[in-house]
Amino acid sequence: MSTYLVKFWSLKNLKWLLAVWQFISVLMISVGSWPAVLVWVNLVLGLLFVIFSPIFESLFFLVLSIPFYVGLPLGGFDGLATWRLLFIGLALKWLWKDIWLLKQRPEFLPWDKTLGVFAVITLAVTLLFGHFKAVGLRQLIFLLNLWLFYIVLVNSVRTKEQVMSLVKAAVVALTAIIVLGYTQLFVTFFATMDVFWVYWASYISKLYYGTYFASVSLYSNSWFSFSGGGRDLRMFSIMPDSQSFAYLSAFGLGFGTAVTYAVGKRLKSWLWSGIRFAGLAVMLSGTRAVWVGMLVPFFAICLAWYRNFLKPVAKKFFWSFLMVLVLFTVSPLFNKGLEYLRVGGKFQENFVDRARSIYDLNETSNAGRIAIWKDSLRYAAFHPWGVGLKNFIVSQEKNTLGLSSYDDLANRHNQRYNLPQGYVSAHSLYLQVLVETGLAGLAVFLYFWYRVLEVFRNFLVTHKHDNNFLVFFVFQAALVFMWILAAGVFDITLFNDKVMMFFFLALGLSGVIVKRYHTWEKNDHA
Repeated sequence: MSTYLVKFWSLKNLKWLLAVWQFISVLMISVGSWPAVLVWVNLVLGLLFVIFSPIFESLFFLVLSIPFYVGLPLGGFDGLATWRLLFIGLALKWLWKDIWLLKQRPEFLPWDKTLGVFAVITLAVTLLFGHFKAVGLRQLIFLLNLWLFYIVLVNSVRTKEQVMSLVKAAVVALTAIIVLGYTQLFVTFFATMDVFWVYWASYISKLYYGTYFASVSLYSNSWFSFSGGGRDLRMFSIMPDSQSFAYLSAFGLGFGTAVTYAVGKRLKSWLWSGIRFAGLAVMLSGTRAVWVGMLVPFFAICLAWYRNFLKPVAKKFFWSFLMVLVLFTVSPLFNKGLEYLRVGGKFQENFVDRARSIYDLNETSNAGRIAIWKDSLRYAAFHPWGVGLKNFIVSQEKNTLGLSSYDDLANRHNQRYNLPQGYVSAHSLYLQVLVETGLAGLAVFLYFWYRVLEVFRNFLVTHKHDNNFLVFFVFQAALVFMWILAAGVFDITLFNDKVMMFFFLALGLSGVIVKRYHTWEKNDHA
């Protein structure tokens, strides 16, 4: 009996039990049945696991927990997410154990120096030219907080089995988020639009992102698209907007397709079912930036197949991406089915009409995006040094001399977008970086991406005849990154915290594969 209990409470089972407990507790808090104080209980349990478990086990647990990172119930500061303290705890554990006690030198990947230069430029611009320096520094700390997970991962993953384990954990986490997206969709079958809107903003959004975001969501959000005088609901799951959910669905397509290479036949069939639902989620998100962005990796796949470059890998991804395009052709059937199922037939997803609107420059959203692009470029022309991190809103004010409080400016209502000014962005990843970090920051940012894709390309060319999961994973990471870069022309969703977690996970694991691949293959043939 004691042996059985020891086995049951092993770290392998304990991390899964904690993940299941987080799911149950977050669910019960979100429906108002359990008190929000349980968020603190989950945080303490998570920190204890991170402190007393091996670092790799902690990494695995933190990846599993991504769908359940909520805001701490701190009154006016309830937007502080639990992951921030957990990532700090992980980094301190690594610094103490590996760096201080074992005297190990931290390892870095080929593009990390460029990332460091970008951080230095961002800090310098914020301190020298930022109107609201404290706000910029807080944002930089936020990004560095995410980076802690990445640097520990890069220095702790030593075997290809560990790579596979973390990828599987990521697939589980992404599956949970996508399933919750379909749950959100299912809920709308039994509620009117206004009831759903108020409930989701007041309970789910408040739990995950705090009171202030919830209050804004009650009158303005990206959960609905507006066309033909009506409101069309999108799928967005637990995310703050449909754009970030679409990005996670894209990661689901990439990670899931990669894992099909390394599992048995039965599990592979289940995975392909999940991949189909992830593809459908991309469509149901109603996110045009991601729809358009998908054409870039799809073209790359077709080119690779045509040139017989990693053809077995390209073939699998070809069918995954083609599936999304096919779903668009049958989307009118989804429109009719969902309209029939929902209460009063008031919800509609006009996917084809929304896709057509991409080319309509007079469409409200497109016109607003073009206007803010022009404003951003005009401002950057007169401020090529940048305005500082998180200071983009300064570029929206004609007179900045009288600005004394960031909150006063951030809470001003932007008529064009029906949002507080603090939520307004350049609607382009590259323009946002240009305005905030200047020409120097944008140049280094672009060079960072060039280095990443160059390293990936060299690795894939060198090992183009190798047919294994490791090469497969790097290939999918390159495709998803191209997708993100293309979609980034139209939005800045990469800076969402959960999107960046999966980005750093893909970047770190791919970098570890590139760095250690030769050693692993050599050991396999020894």
